Amino acid sequence: MKREIMRRYFLDRQGAQARRSYFSRELRINLEFHRQTGKIVAILGTRRSGKSTYLLQLQQQLGLKPQQAMWVDFTEYLWQDFRVADWHLLWEVALEICAPHEPVFFLDEIQQLQDFESGLRYLQNQNAFIIVTGSNSSLFTRTLAESLRGKVLSYELYPLSFEEFLLFRNYSTEQSLDSRKKAEINNLLQEYLQWGGFPEVVLAHEPELKQHLLQSYVDTMLLRDVVERHEIKNVALVEKLFQKALLSFTKTFSVHKWYNDFKSQGMRLSKDTLYDYLHHLEESLFLITLQNKANPAAARKIYLVDNGLYQTIRSQPDKGQLWENACLVKLLRSGTRPHFWLGEQGEVDFITDTELIQASLELHADNIQREQDPLLRLNPHFPSAQPVLWLRTEPHAINPDPGIVVRSGL
Repeated sequence: MKREIMRRYFLDRQGAQARRSYFSRELRINLEFHRQTGKIVAILGTRRSGKSTYLLQLQQQLGLKPQQAMWVDFTEYLWQDFRVADWHLLWEVALEICAPHEPVFFLDEIQQLQDFESGLRYLQNQNAFIIVTGSNSSLFTRTLAESLRGKVLSYELYPLSFEEFLLFRNYSTEQSLDSRKKAEINNLLQEYLQWGGFPEVVLAHEPELKQHLLQSYVDTMLLRDVVERHEIKNVALVEKLFQKALLSFTKTFSVHKWYNDFKSQGMRLSKDTLYDYLHHLEESLFLITLQNKANPAAARKIYLVDNGLYQTIRSQPDKGQLWENACLVKLLRSGTRPHFWLGEQGEVDFITDTELIQASLELHADNIQREQDPLLRLNPHFPSAQPVLWLRTEPHAINPDPGIVVRSGL
């Protein structure tokens, strides 16, 4: 890459970023710790979850002068011919632009580069402050962990939480809530549960536009992160597999059953191919699978990183599924990756180190035994874990067993 092209790119990006605005996100990173230790900040998240915009928040937290921020988006065509030898040039140009200050690098979607770890190692040897983002869990986290042991800390950024959703919609919950406010929040929660928290989708008001945006995210993910990255020829199978996953969300799934379904449709494939493709879809971060703690070798349950993805198949899901999926993502956002339980004691949605959680949209006479009994039967096997019923709203006419804590809302 030519020096002047790189220099002009940096200056143009600095100007463009200075004109952008952002909403503050909940993810907090101790940047002073990274400054003192020299560890790379690595932010992992699905496409369109807001990683690039979040970098603006980090830039402000660092208190940088405009010329110090070196922005690179490795999905842009200009960087397709970037080679390992060009990292030295990148460092030199950055020093020229930001002199007499030190440059700080914001490297977006760095997994697009071949051998990116050697470039990060070079910049780190120059004592540069580096922040990178990526949207492929395997390429990003495994490569960083293997090549830069002890030199990087990773963080996960998910689509908007419900609190962030309210902020994006300019809705404040700081004042006391009267009946009108509670009704408004309930309607907004219903929208959030249906359409999810991808930032652009939240800001779009027309359902047709929301649908179009979500479909474009899925198309891009399937093409770039699965088909192109793994050089897959059978694109139709990838698309059908993703649809199967969407239709199975919050449920246990069987690759063997899917295999038989596809074979009955006349498709040529092997079971190993399905396992590989499903793994690639998980790496894209759009799908999440949980293990059964009662039997880790048994069928897993599948979830979506955002409720809105379900809207791409134009089918109306069960509201209880949407609630359970949203609860799971909130747990993940807090840094907790649970298991589920499906065994002799019944089914419990989520098991963490400290809680047994049953996610239920509401509690009433017809479902209270079904929801609380598995918690009570399983609790003796996990005596240090608190049984929890996680409801959309506080129960009114019915109260669960005194040993069960009720949690409401997102």
